[in-house]
Amino acid sequence: MTDLAFPDGFLWGAATAAHQVEGNNDGSDWWDWERRPGTPCVDRSDLAIDHYRRFPDDIALLASLGLTAYRFSVEWARVEPADGAFDEVQLDHYRAVADAAIATGLIPVVTLYHFSLPRWVAAQGGWLWGGTPGRLARYADRVVRALGDRVRWWCTLNEPGIVAFGGYLGALNFPPGRKDLRSWESATAGLVEGHRQTLRAIHDAAPSARAGQTHQMMEWDSDESGRPFVEWMRRRNEDVFLEASADDDFVGVQTYTRVLVRLNPALSLALRGLLRVPPLLALVIPPVIRVQAQNPAPPIPPGTHRTQMGYEFRPEALAATVRRVAGLLPGKDIIVTEHGVATADDAERVELIDRGLRALHAEIAAGAPVRGYIHWSAFDNFEWALGYRMQFGLIGVDRATQERIVRPSARFLGEIALANRLPAAPA
Repeated sequence: MTDLAFPDGFLWGAATAAHQVEGNNDGSDWWDWERRPGTPCVDRSDLAIDHYRRFPDDIALLASLGLTAYRFSVEWARVEPADGAFDEVQLDHYRAVADAAIATGLIPVVTLYHFSLPRWVAAQGGWLWGGTPGRLARYADRVVRALGDRVRWWCTLNEPGIVAFGGYLGALNFPPGRKDLRSWESATAGLVEGHRQTLRAIHDAAPSARAGQTHQMMEWDSDESGRPFVEWMRRRNEDVFLEASADDDFVGVQTYTRVLVRLNPALSLALRGLLRVPPLLALVIPPVIRVQAQNPAPPIPPGTHRTQMGYEFRPEALAATVRRVAGLLPGKDIIVTEHGVATADDAERVELIDRGLRALHAEIAAGAPVRGYIHWSAFDNFEWALGYRMQFGLIGVDRATQERIVRPSARFLGEIALANRLPAAPA
């Protein structure tokens, strides 16, 4: 057996998000959400892992592993703390982050919106406010003009489906905590428009830039009775955003698990009827989805096991979603912008990388135009409402001392990146 070689110029990276690692992002809706009375958040982000100050050493550490790319986000609340008031000191900071990546040989991949909104946008209604898409595009224009000579790869929105589903249907304990179908649909429309306007802003400011949004996708596995529900959910959580990526330069795919949907025929028949009656749908579906989404132990197949998040450990789910994108948007470049696992056992993370990349390589061999693999995450960090208990990092962090602990999985991925190939599986 021969090694599995990846295409020349393939991006090998790891990712962070500003609010999850920087610390003291006190101008955002997430900062307030963590502190509101009765918050569903188990921790506050506070100093996080102090990446805002420690980024030069953190980036140098990632480069030392052999990676070739670093995906990070710019915090909108820092750059534009009030409507139309841009902070040049913060723009200088993010220029310095990009420069640190370039100086160590890492290609910066920059996300403009990764879940957290400025407080002043949230006060207007967040993604229910008609002004949010235009404000995002205006902010994007300012950031791209500030960093555009350093950055070629831009992500407009991170996982817009999760933002709408989590914060406006109330399924994932995200701000603003709306819990109705109309808010979900309105936020979805706002996010789609936000992406489209931001994509235009990027291309106007930097015509040679490559831009796209990143999509949270599941490997959906349903029986015949469950198919109507899967099609309905996938349409609203994934397809509406994928269709909005028709003009993107690349599609970011982010996949963590498989979802099993098994329904008895009688329930399936009732569901088919429900889906045809919008008033009943609006009444019944939101609470059902919220209960299912927040189930700490969703069904998984016999013989599989769960991650810290409660998901099925399913590295190969990534190949299924990449295959689907390649079919829906033929010829469109694909970058895996997130793939990872929350686990206290780093051997499991090594297994996820190995199995996930082998399955991904098979899709590349079959013709899928995959241009990179960026692991989530570079460091253990603040996992939103679930706090610091979830261990996603290639690099662990002792938050009492802020010491970085390089895990074997980080070196494993780095060796693959250096070789641009995966060793052949043992016979």
